[in-house]
Amino acid sequence: MLLACENIDRLQCMELQGRALPRGVKAGLYDLARAVHDEPLVLAAARMLNEGPRHIGIVTGAAVPVHMPVGENDGPYGAVVLARALMRLGHWVSIYTDAMAAAPLQALIARYEIDVPIVELEINDLKQQTAIAGDLDVAVAIERLGGNPNGINYGATGVSRAEFRCNVDHIFRTATELGKPTLSIADGGNEIGFGKIYDALCERMPEYNYKDRTPCGGGVYSVVPTDVLVVATSSNIGCYGVVAALALLREDLSLCHTPEEERALEYIGIGLGLTDGGTGRQIAAVDGVPVEDNAAIVHLMRSSVERVLQTAPERGF
Repeated sequence: MLLACENIDRLQCMELQGRALPRGVKAGLYDLARAVHDEPLVLAAARMLNEGPRHIGIVTGAAVPVHMPVGENDGPYGAVVLARALMRLGHWVSIYTDAMAAAPLQALIARYEIDVPIVELEINDLKQQTAIAGDLDVAVAIERLGGNPNGINYGATGVSRAEFRCNVDHIFRTATELGKPTLSIADGGNEIGFGKIYDALCERMPEYNYKDRTPCGGGVYSVVPTDVLVVATSSNIGCYGVVAALALLREDLSLCHTPEEERALEYIGIGLGLTDGGTGRQIAAVDGVPVEDNAAIVHLMRSSVERVLQTAPERGF
């Protein structure tokens, strides 16, 4: 199982992004995250989520007025696939997002016919965030920006999102103060969770912090940590890797995401208005990675689980 999870870790960090997003980042992010965990990242996350039943909160959604009015598709697909798996394990799940990004998530949850409330976040409502942290047993961020040293959320290219997107740092800081486990599944360095490796990240990869582009001068890297940080080529793919690791722990192949369902999600997302963050278009791609490439990674993850769980054949020579 350990080797399979190592393979899943490496598989999900393949550099497949289009030219519109920074390239050469994933391997560095992964190496830094792996250095502060005692086991493969997906396995550490799966162990955290395997215990229960518990109330697990997923914070996701990344909308940008005009450009991505109901949000990008990286985050929502992974969130619903992970939520479905967690509910099969006996957990109960809530998803938290901005009002602009709520409708597609509601539609995806309806597709899976699972009882997962979509809770809309209010900007600058720390009272709401305190209540959320108190209500959860585990807090999970999926493709969710975290504040830089000045507490400001920036996109990967140094553009501020502070005016229209809820800063949810307080949920995760409060959960940590309350001694509750926290998990981040992310892909860029600017999301919640990367505070766990902030100093090392600034030292090793300063060129992708874009301090010169951020008006406050603080760069895009987030200082908000989580107990476990899972890095992947896209946050959706990271979710699928965590689900695959859960399937290994539970010895249940049926928990795994499938390439057929990945294709379905990416085409359904177009109809829901979700945008590929890599191209800014409503197409069957995530962070510029085409649907068939994503489906291929899902297939290989599932195959990795299947090889571990299958009975070894007799060899007659």
